[in-house]
Amino acid sequence: MFFSILFLLSIFLLQPFHSSAIPFLSKQEDNFAIYQNINHTVSNDGKLQSRPKRVAIVGAGASGSAAAFFLKRAARTVEARLGVEEGSRLGEIVVFEKEGYVGGRTTTIHPHSDPRLRAQELGGSIFVEANRNMMKGVEYFNLTLINPDMAESGIGIWDGEKFLFKTSASSWIDSAKALWRYGPLSPYRTKSAVAKLVNNFLKLYDPSYLSQRGPVGSISDLAEDLGLGNEYTTRTGKDWAKNVVGVNQKWLGEIWEGSTRVNYASDMDHIHALGAGVSMAAGGASQVEGGNWQIFRGMLDDSKAKLHLGTEVSEIIPLDSKDSPQFIVRSNKTQLNDDEPFDAVFFAAPWHSSPISKKLAANFVSPIPHQPYVRLHVTYFTTTQPHPLPSFFGLSEDSYIPNAILTSGLTSRIQSIPPPRFQSISWHGEVLPGSGEYAVKIFSLTRLSDRFIHKLIGEESGWLVRKEWDSYPKLKTTSSYAPVEPIKGLHYLAAQEAWISTMETQTVSGREAVARLVNEWWGLGLGECENGDSWDWTCSN
Repeated sequence: MFFSILFLLSIFLLQPFHSSAIPFLSKQEDNFAIYQNINHTVSNDGKLQSRPKRVAIVGAGASGSAAAFFLKRAARTVEARLGVEEGSRLGEIVVFEKEGYVGGRTTTIHPHSDPRLRAQELGGSIFVEANRNMMKGVEYFNLTLINPDMAESGIGIWDGEKFLFKTSASSWIDSAKALWRYGPLSPYRTKSAVAKLVNNFLKLYDPSYLSQRGPVGSISDLAEDLGLGNEYTTRTGKDWAKNVVGVNQKWLGEIWEGSTRVNYASDMDHIHALGAGVSMAAGGASQVEGGNWQIFRGMLDDSKAKLHLGTEVSEIIPLDSKDSPQFIVRSNKTQLNDDEPFDAVFFAAPWHSSPISKKLAANFVSPIPHQPYVRLHVTYFTTTQPHPLPSFFGLSEDSYIPNAILTSGLTSRIQSIPPPRFQSISWHGEVLPGSGEYAVKIFSLTRLSDRFIHKLIGEESGWLVRKEWDSYPKLKTTSSYAPVEPIKGLHYLAAQEAWISTMETQTVSGREAVARLVNEWWGLGLGECENGDSWDWTCSN
């Protein structure tokens, strides 16, 4: 998620939304069905493990890094229970990443390429209190949370011609204006609906729930069991907000759509209800000082995986093995290619953006459907202006302009006028305290010219970077998803992208794939708490 708008909801409520506490088990009965026999380990299905397992992971983003991390934790649990050396049951984890950095769609840049200046997020900018794995990662890897530094001078909703709503520095005036425009019921109903959605999602961290549920074999099963399935994904956000949540047209088209446009670059009638709800679940938004990618780097380091950056996998070859799946992995770096097989492969990247051979896809139990992504333009620059110029919006020089601007397509749909040129504009504070130089980020669906930027700030930018990339999936209404294991032993971690896509859900995808594998290999289950800890991070210390 890229922006927090939930503060508008709390205007009408005495207490901001806080995630409900999830009951954790302190100890569960050990149902680990595995034993040691001379030099072999016998799993719960009776097959011998005569050597340490070897696993390949394609992609070092959130899901791939999480898969490496949770797999290593699971192996340590197994090895500790057996009283054997670390590495005797899980040998080598090899991670192939085509980019030159860890983090996938979570990456940072320093203004003027100066590491002394505050790192700016190009992709996944914030996470929230309900994102338990991200929050746990901050603590586990001794990282520091900071305020995202957005909307310090208010927020505005722009429709391409005029501001529909603006907040200022006065909370009571803002409350009165919001109450007059939107009424009390729409914010309250939205908050209640989002709270229900979040509480359902939080079951993913409840060890009691997970131990009873066990590993799941499809995204549909995962979603329906959580109560976040077809009820939310087969209807649009607009339909759900209007006919189920019961909000009014202004709130839906201005506040809620402003949130979906900045989080997923989608209007409310082009995003499913789950995506719309997640866009409003922004309580306690934070980011990691120095970049959110550090959580994923920490996961890889803890897993002791062999990481190969700048390495693109070109082929995955299934071997004809009688006992269990095995694969050969080839990459663009021939010196890394060998004939030592992998016992499992985690594919942690969008399938159709990969050059993987079509021969492999021909063996899939069901095809991986094409998942379209939003092609987003991110424009970052610095300026001495503390907020946008009023003249950019056709207003007089003495007009108040907030330094965080969201957009709505409502007016353009009703009056058939061009939609706003951008999804959002946000000032992110000074690049260095006291410098008087501010970092600005703009999301748009087209390239913004230098002239556009000059009109916005009235001067040449001090530093300018443009990035165009497939930032997040288009969350169209759906009731079907890609297979999580297209062929035996190959786990597809991007299968959940059509369901929901955040940094947190990607870590959950990695964990769920590991849960299926370690249950098969070693009989290890989810939510098995021992001494206040568990391999899947669901038990509190």
